[in-house]
Amino acid sequence: MSEPQTSQQPTTAVNYVVTSAPPNPNGDLHLGHLSGPFLGADVLSRYLRQRGADVRYVGYSDEHSCYVPRRAAEIGSTAHRAALTFGARMEETLSLGAMHHDWFTRPLTTPRHDEIVQRFFTGLWEQGRLDVHTLPVFWCAHCERELYEAEVRGECQFCAEPSDGVYCEACGLPQDPAGLAAPRCTACWETPQIRELERICFPLGEYRERLLGYYEKAQRTAEWRPRLRAYLETLLSRDLPLTPISRRADYGIPVPLEGWEGHILDTWFSGIFGYIAATACLTAAEGAPDEWERLWSAPDTRIVNFIGFDCSFSHAVLWPALLMAHGGLTLPSQVVTNEFYRLEGDKFSTSRNHAVWGGEFLRQVSADALRFHLCLTGPEREQTNFAAKEFAATVDTMLVGGIEVWTRAVLATVAEDFAGTVPDEVPISADGPAAAMPAELTQLISTSLEPAAFSPQQAAAGLAEVIARAVADLPELEKLRGSGEPYARRTAAHIEALAALAVASAAIMPGWSAYLAGHLGVPVDQTTRMPAWPAVAARLVAPGTTLPASLPAFFHEVA
Repeated sequence: MSEPQTSQQPTTAVNYVVTSAPPNPNGDLHLGHLSGPFLGADVLSRYLRQRGADVRYVGYSDEHSCYVPRRAAEIGSTAHRAALTFGARMEETLSLGAMHHDWFTRPLTTPRHDEIVQRFFTGLWEQGRLDVHTLPVFWCAHCERELYEAEVRGECQFCAEPSDGVYCEACGLPQDPAGLAAPRCTACWETPQIRELERICFPLGEYRERLLGYYEKAQRTAEWRPRLRAYLETLLSRDLPLTPISRRADYGIPVPLEGWEGHILDTWFSGIFGYIAATACLTAAEGAPDEWERLWSAPDTRIVNFIGFDCSFSHAVLWPALLMAHGGLTLPSQVVTNEFYRLEGDKFSTSRNHAVWGGEFLRQVSADALRFHLCLTGPEREQTNFAAKEFAATVDTMLVGGIEVWTRAVLATVAEDFAGTVPDEVPISADGPAAAMPAELTQLISTSLEPAAFSPQQAAAGLAEVIARAVADLPELEKLRGSGEPYARRTAAHIEALAALAVASAAIMPGWSAYLAGHLGVPVDQTTRMPAWPAVAARLVAPGTTLPASLPAFFHEVA
């Protein structure tokens, strides 16, 4: 595949459907989860809305996953109760982090999810797009059950890293049915036998050439991250695997065919149709129940999927091929991956309780502070690390010691020397760094957060650099005190730069952005709760505007 040729021009005259990979409701979300698809999808959705685009951000809880009954057995509960408990906990955490979807489906209590999954399966079956094959399957004689995915643990047949029975977290490659090396049943840890079972399969290999053409076209307008491009090149250099999409189990969405009683649809097959179902639920709630069909078939819809790299096979290979097989559906324009976010040098782990749980942490710290730090340190292209000391330094240096020191100093200057109003009829000074900041911030965010080359890390780093320069200029502002017009002009420049920061940071720090913008008199859209994107050459804060003498601290230092 050729190198991408991306465009930085904002495209707001289209519809966007933004998705985040469905989490398993087997525990709360930790910071590793939040730093990836959830924060990325939320930041992009907010940015696009600020630019005037029509955006639907949807997702769902993977409540039919076999990880749910496994977790339920561990805590002495039932699968349905575990899904209900942990699904609610995940939604609460996303809300605390200001990352909640426009619609987040809970399939066990939302029949529409299963209906749409079965509808699309039936369509593929009736079109002859699916086959039946007899395949090997692990069988645990001790537990007397077949083992799939979360029910079996071993070594990846390709990279030898620890892996469950479907996709390897390390290399992202799908395991052959019963192909996992050194397998063990996760209930009793005995070595399973191998049996054979008839399963419904998707002939993925038939779509190899169409997938190559799809990637070539998609990467002309969007930058797919390097590891995903390398993964696709490796995978498509050989025959694509036959992909089972059904399994025998008593928990999941039933196969809606006579003679297949006791078989369920694999959640890795169902996922793309789960996104469609969430969109259908959202548009129905908006009063347009049929709008989802137009969105998922219109050529002017841009679908952007956010995933961890380990979900690359499903989102970037299997699901586009399923959409092709069905026909008449829009393919994703961008698949945005992230790598693992580590905790104090080691991998986040729910099973080992090596994690910083999102719900607990967000009750102790500012959501905007955490969002800013996760954007700044997030694992966009390589594994990165969360350390408590580094988070504290971000808050104390860049937010409390940066943004708030700057804001207090500027408001105090206006209160003490300009009777609490923005200097009237004074052009902004061309001297000093503050005068250039509005244009710099506009360019920074336009470059960093457009879907074509999306990078919250670049945006956050740029914001931090602007804040540091503004604080460093405060002594120079103080030196001009009493000089008349030069002092007024420099003060006006700092006010405008603060307002520009409030606008530019809206997608990353939405709470603080709306808070400061409201106090500076910058209009805030009551639907999106974001200040409007600035017009060319327009002043954000009008001369003569009355400003508060001070503001209560928004962030707080971390011990």
